[in-house]
Amino acid sequence: MFTFCEVVVEELLPPLRALVAHRLKEKGYTQTHISSILGKTQPLISHYLDYDIKYWEDKLKQFGFEAEVLESYIQTIINNISSEPILVIKTFNLILIDILKSGKICHVHRQKFPTLNNCNICVELFSQHKLELNEERENLLKSLEKAVKAIEESPYFASIVPEVYVNIAASLDTCYTFEDIATIPGRIVKVKNRVKALMPPEFGIVSHLTKLLLDVKKIDPSVNVVINIKYDKKLARIISDSKISFTKTEHEMVYNEDDIINYIRRAIIKFGTTPQIVFDEGGFGLEPITYVFGKSIEETIDLVLNLAKMYVLK
Repeated sequence: MFTFCEVVVEELLPPLRALVAHRLKEKGYTQTHISSILGKTQPLISHYLDYDIKYWEDKLKQFGFEAEVLESYIQTIINNISSEPILVIKTFNLILIDILKSGKICHVHRQKFPTLNNCNICVELFSQHKLELNEERENLLKSLEKAVKAIEESPYFASIVPEVYVNIAASLDTCYTFEDIATIPGRIVKVKNRVKALMPPEFGIVSHLTKLLLDVKKIDPSVNVVINIKYDKKLARIISDSKISFTKTEHEMVYNEDDIINYIRRAIIKFGTTPQIVFDEGGFGLEPITYVFGKSIEETIDLVLNLAKMYVLK
């Protein structure tokens, strides 16, 4: 019996690891350090690096990856390694689930085991919703998908994407847990001069933004959406010169993303209401970020798209 797990281990993981190893080498990591990060021996890392990037990319062509999508997968993993290594496992699992849902592994699986010609188990299993979706949840997912499409089609949005990439968290009006919040697994990444969502939105994903939204809604239940974009002096000036309400977190040292959430909550309480924008200058190993809040997906997306346009044209 040749399971899909064996296809992943034998065909998918080695070239993915090899491409990550090449990228880490480009960033100045030693083979010993790469070995430690990937959990593989130094001789194996040396083997990965002995073959050029194209060799490993060709290995992945059998799965039918678009070059831009493959690039976004690798870059997301590299960013996770740099910012919070534990996210690498989560990101890869989300990527793998998306690959299984798409049927990309099925083609390779059937080639190696022809008796599985009519098998569609992975697509069926991994496409199942974790929750029974009622009309309200379906509508929220559709609105989020529409918002993502608008972002992907924008010629300006890539200019305000932070190094940690972008995500959107959107909640039901009545929200008690993470199961009531939808977000994009794997985030929205930069691909050349545009952006692309790695996966469709889902409910129940625990992430920095879903934790933040859940916390903010305890203060202000009317807030249903939060998006993270980059923070720099130019964007801050554009916002301060407009009629957009904003505030800034106050802190000296932060150690993790939960600290950021606490400081944002304090900034909102001090402001007296939830502003449209909260700036956070980050901390050691944490990138400065602009957080955009809204009551609806539509108004929040319109705001960030307008900010992106002003950022490019001003």
